[in-house]
Amino acid sequence: MIRIAVFVIYACAFAVVAARAGELPKADPGEVGLTARKLVELKPALQKLVDEEKTVGGVALVARRGKVAFVDTFGYRDAAAQTPTTEDTIFAIASMTKPVTAVAAMMLVEEGKLGLDDPVSKYLPQLKELRVLGDAKDDTDAVTATVPSNRQITVRDLLTHTSGIAYGGLLAADTRLAKLYAKAGIQMSGFNSIADEVGRLATVPLLHQPGEGWTYGMSHDVLGGVIEVVSGRNLDTYMRERIFAPLDMYDTGFLVPEGKRDRVATIYRHTLFGKLVPLPKKFGSATYFSGGGGLFSTARDYARFAQMLLNGGRLDGARILKPETLALMTTNQIGAHRALTVFKYGLGFGLEMIQRPDSKPEISRYFWGGLYSTYFWVDPEHEVVAIVLTQILPTNSSGAERVFRRIVDAAIEK
Repeated sequence: MIRIAVFVIYACAFAVVAARAGELPKADPGEVGLTARKLVELKPALQKLVDEEKTVGGVALVARRGKVAFVDTFGYRDAAAQTPTTEDTIFAIASMTKPVTAVAAMMLVEEGKLGLDDPVSKYLPQLKELRVLGDAKDDTDAVTATVPSNRQITVRDLLTHTSGIAYGGLLAADTRLAKLYAKAGIQMSGFNSIADEVGRLATVPLLHQPGEGWTYGMSHDVLGGVIEVVSGRNLDTYMRERIFAPLDMYDTGFLVPEGKRDRVATIYRHTLFGKLVPLPKKFGSATYFSGGGGLFSTARDYARFAQMLLNGGRLDGARILKPETLALMTTNQIGAHRALTVFKYGLGFGLEMIQRPDSKPEISRYFWGGLYSTYFWVDPEHEVVAIVLTQILPTNSSGAERVFRRIVDAAIEK
């Protein structure tokens, strides 16, 4: 009887641990070196933006030393229906997909299946003979001037956005190139597959010579195509099996299942008159897996991904990357170039650097955001993970990111 009782106790204990295995532990702010009286300002400050009609709603999460010290919601995931935002609200995270794709690629690099300095044409032959946008003075009425590329683009170029592959549509970096992209049907979406996108990109020139500039564009989408070829699986399956399942990111993917679509937040756009207008609901694609911007996720799921990064590539016994790989990814890879004219850039992450007396610049935090006003950062020195997810266009026009960052930074007890 005693043995049975002991077994039952252990079985119950195991069941509790198993039920919580997929959740980051929670802690009071003071337990992890965060000032509670500062963090308590977050909810009303973000709600104020809702009341002022600068945003509709969202979720904010702060973790330190591996424990969630703050997570809360504000506003609505759908204002017309008056549906409150919940912690499990699903967001289109757009370019916050890029760090995930970078991790997916670096897993293959670790396995020796992919080389950072491999020419991309080794895996996608149609990208072998790319040309580069020429001088405008050499244009004719019928033809835009181009010149040969000095070298082929590499996997490293894709990871660092130094390939010269740009965006089309509203994010186009050059009006001449934008016209060529439009003619080729290259916008920010509307592709049937990654192969479809790569095929169209092969018909247009690069914005600049490979390695000679930093251009935000579809490099990570092409990287997704490389991953598919090397892994022998589509990007959705590869990420689900190698990243999402091991990290228990059960609400993350390129297509939101029908049973979860009521949890998807509506995207809103600010008009010229300051009004917030809803856009048609998006649920993703079953065939086009944009490595640069196609994922949907939750604050809970992305926090697990970010915590894995902070932990040096490991979470709850699942090893995704080696610490030395993460160290490489969070080291400046673009030399004197600047990302978005301000930051340095690693392999899939923006880098904020700090200059200490008598030392080389050191990383302060690594980060990235998404088109629809989603944002995260990892602060290795202070062991902080922070995420704020909203759905507003233009990007960060509500000010939620700035408010969130100011309060979180002030709450860190050095």
